[in-house]
Amino acid sequence: MNNPALNLDNEIKSFKKWADGVAVKHGEWETDYLHWDKIYLAVDEVLIQVPIDEWNADVYELILYTLARDNECENVIQALTEYPSVIKSLAYKALMYEDYEARWQVAYALGEIADIDNNVDELLRMFLQDKHEYVRRRASFSIEKRIEDDSTNGTR
Repeated sequence: MNNPALNLDNEIKSFKKWADGVAVKHGEWETDYLHWDKIYLAVDEVLIQVPIDEWNADVYELILYTLARDNECENVIQALTEYPSVIKSLAYKALMYEDYEARWQVAYALGEIADIDNNVDELLRMFLQDKHEYVRRRASFSIEKRIEDDSTNGTR
């Protein structure tokens, strides 16, 4: 039986094993990994096959770690924006996630999704309090985008 979370875990273990051999980790070092296609496929499988209410702490950790490492290409965040309920749920976890590379992308994604239940603005205000300046800037950009989108659509 196919286990999407286990598949993603295995792909991340392969990435981490490769990363252990990378002497200098700065700039776009993650983009040198040759098997991002397998990671992207594994993320897609989780998004498609595992309902958000079945995600446990391990799945959130895998997705946030993958998101942080894919900070240059941003393919993971683009996939996640197709699932607004996942973005919102992930945002609560991301607020306390140690790697700012995941947090800024979630703040960005919140500006890309519809806010049906009005908690996106609340979440973005929380990201405005982040300790890392870039996360705060991305949250601010998302708030501005939401205001512009709402004024264009006549909803504010």
